[in-house]
Amino acid sequence: MKQNFIRVVLSLLIISAANAGNKFNDLTEAYLTEKASLDVRMTIAKDPETSLKVLKVLTQDSNSEVSKLAKEAIK
Repeated sequence: MKQNFIRVVLSLLIISAANAGNKFNDLTEAYLTEKASLDVRMTIAKDPETSLKVLKVLTQDSNSEVSKLAKEAIK
């Protein structure tokens, strides 16, 4: 039983590591620019696992702090 639990946990860790960098990848530019609140955009820009596609959109954000955070995350 313990070995099965360990296998499941390790499998989940491997899967989540493989998906790193794709977080929020399904968010559209329209959502980010028209519907997402400042707090949501700030949180997404700060998250180290946010996808490059989303970060590029956020570099053009109307809020200078969100834009700055996104640019720093890309580097």
